[in-house]
Order: sequence, then C-alpha cells, then structure tokens
Amino acid sequence: MTPAWVNPTGMIGKYSAARAKDMLRVGPAWASAVLATTAVSSMIHSWQTQGDLISLGTGSPPGAALRGAALRGAASEILPVLLVLGVALSLAFWAAGWLRARLPLLAPVAWPAAGAVAACCTLGLMSAQLRTTSVTGAVGADGFVMFCLAGALGGFVFSWLKPE
Repeated sequence: MTPAWVNPTGMIGKYSAARAKDMLRVGPAWASAVLATTAVSSMIHSWQTQGDLISLGTGSPPGAALRGAALRGAASEILPVLLVLGVALSLAFWAAGWLRARLPLLAPVAWPAAGAVAACCTLGLMSAQLRTTSVTGAVGADGFVMFCLAGALGGFVFSWLKPE
C-alpha cells in the first residue's frame, strides 16, 4: 500500500520541492532566532541564579561569578536548550505564520508574540511535567517574564531576518 503523500509514480508529492526550498530559505532566520533566544535565556538564567546565591550570602562578586557561571552553565546545557527552544520556536512560528495570513492585524507582532508564547509554553510544560522548573532563573515571576522577553527577542530576530 502506497502512503498518501507519495504519488503513484513513487515520487514525493508535487509541493515537496517547494516546501524544501522554503525551509532552506527560512532556516537561517530560524537558527538565528533560536541562537538569540538561547543566548539571552542563558544570560538571564546565570544572572538570576547568581543573584539568588549572592542574596543568600554564598555567591562570589558579581563580575567574576557571572563570567564563570555563564560559561559553565552555557557549556553544560547548550544542546538540550537549543533542541527544546528550536522545537518550540518552530511550532510557534508555524502557528504564527498560519494565523498571520488569516488575521492581518496580527502581522506586525506575530513573530515576537510567537517567540514569547514559545518560551512561556516551554517553561509551563517543563513545570507541569517535572513538577518544578528545571530552569532556576525562571522560578520567580521576574525570571519568567524575562524568559518570555527572550523568546520575544528571538521572534523579533526571526521577523527581521526572514525573507518575504
């Protein structure tokens, strides 16, 4: 039995080449958005964690602590964070593109809003699944808002670099 997406000649559907071209065209903008979101969220995570440690009296001076903590934290968590944010932003950008075509008033804020929603949903799903947040920097309301703003920045980068 032939799958529905394969035509009788055995060739992949007629729109596959066009979709592949679109993905290659949009890929650099998506990758830049994922990298920007990951970089900013890693910095926020380091700042929030160091701030909490300093308030407990166990941290080192902020300048020295942030350099070391940011590098060690980014090195240990970069691949999982890139993967999770990459998938979340892919889904959010797809949904935003679909909505954007149907709601023209949403167009100016579609991509940044999608990035913020992706970050929000990622933190929410991690919290629901793990019964806690695995991102220490997002435990408080201020950290959560800053992570959502990091997602919005990723959406802005995507809108800026995405070819029309």
